[in-house]
Amino acid sequence: MRKIYLISSFVIILLVVLAVMTLFKKDENNQTTTNNEVFPIGLWVSPPVDQITMERYKEIKDAGITFITGFAEWTGGEEAQKKSLDFAAANDLKVILRDPSINALGMDELEQMKDKITAYSSHPAYMGHVFYDEPSRQQFEWLTAMKDEYSKHAPNGLAYINLFPTYASVEQKGGTSVEYVQDYLQTFKPSVLSYDHYPFLKKTSEDESANITEDYYYNLELIRSEALKANTPFWLFIQTLDFNLTHRDPTEDELRWQIYTSLAYGAKGIQYFTYWTPKPGGSETFGKGIIDLEGNQTRHYGEVQRLNKEVQALGRQLLNLKSEGVIHHGFVPPLIAELKESFGPIEEIAGDPAVIGCFSDDKGQSSILVVNASYEKSSSTTISLKPNIKNITLWKNGEPQTSKVVGGKVELELIPGQGVWIQLGK
Repeated sequence: MRKIYLISSFVIILLVVLAVMTLFKKDENNQTTTNNEVFPIGLWVSPPVDQITMERYKEIKDAGITFITGFAEWTGGEEAQKKSLDFAAANDLKVILRDPSINALGMDELEQMKDKITAYSSHPAYMGHVFYDEPSRQQFEWLTAMKDEYSKHAPNGLAYINLFPTYASVEQKGGTSVEYVQDYLQTFKPSVLSYDHYPFLKKTSEDESANITEDYYYNLELIRSEALKANTPFWLFIQTLDFNLTHRDPTEDELRWQIYTSLAYGAKGIQYFTYWTPKPGGSETFGKGIIDLEGNQTRHYGEVQRLNKEVQALGRQLLNLKSEGVIHHGFVPPLIAELKESFGPIEEIAGDPAVIGCFSDDKGQSSILVVNASYEKSSSTTISLKPNIKNITLWKNGEPQTSKVVGGKVELELIPGQGVWIQLGK
């Protein structure tokens, strides 16, 4: 009996050790990576009330999405919202619920918040509530009072707000873009800074730069720098459809370009606009999103499914890294006053235009995310590294490959919009 007991104890200890090794592994550069974190990948415009089913929520999960921002579930009342949470939980998804009556609460009505959220806040799939999409600066104090009351009853919930892009008018934002973002961070103190910016305009020229918003990189840099000052992670939206006769339907290369340029700037989560195609109404018009109005998968479903697989593998490695800046090689983006020109481990950059995100971890270990700056053409880029960089781990298509640096250079061949993350080991 004692022998059996000792063998059983040994087996238990061995299993525990193996479990710990699975959660924390070291690569050949002695860099520790965690495998149990999830990179947030969300959607805007969820399935309509009559499509809240287990099959539809499995479809969302299979697309590589990790959380749902509610859109019309509230129209089905508490029953529809709880069904959404139940099906989300069954598929390892989280839900940010939306209830327009919360947006309508006045400063003297905030005690009603408790009754509006407690039916959901203890649910395992509950992530938070939408507070406001694109508020003006004048609304920040009211929204902060709402958040203070909300936090009393859902201390772990996300009080979700999404900000205007830089191309919104001064009247819409209530000030300049800098004032708008800084005031929001200082007043509301969000746990996540979210904003939208849809860069792909209807094509009018053969010139790539003429067919995207001029302030795309400026908006990224503004959010990146202010989020760092406030020690707040930021999320942003990825354009998946054409709308309002002004914006075009993006290709898979253009989806990839949006994602990887965002990651290069330090984004800690992405969200898709839109998942389900919005119903026509009002002054806005929409093309087809990831799922069309009839519930059919468009070409974008397979595209985001492929991209999300590599984003999840790579993104969770980036979650705890600090953005040290972004180098633009071969082109100068408009409106950014100060561009980063160098980064410690890099001696020289050659080849086609590239966007290079520079990162460090809490041990001072450096890494770079090199992105093809073109969403139409493949590129060749060579990174020359300082002599003390002997080994690298290169993540491409979501897969890591460790190798020695040959001749002090890393040569990269990238398809349009593609990004490669390089961990730099000595």
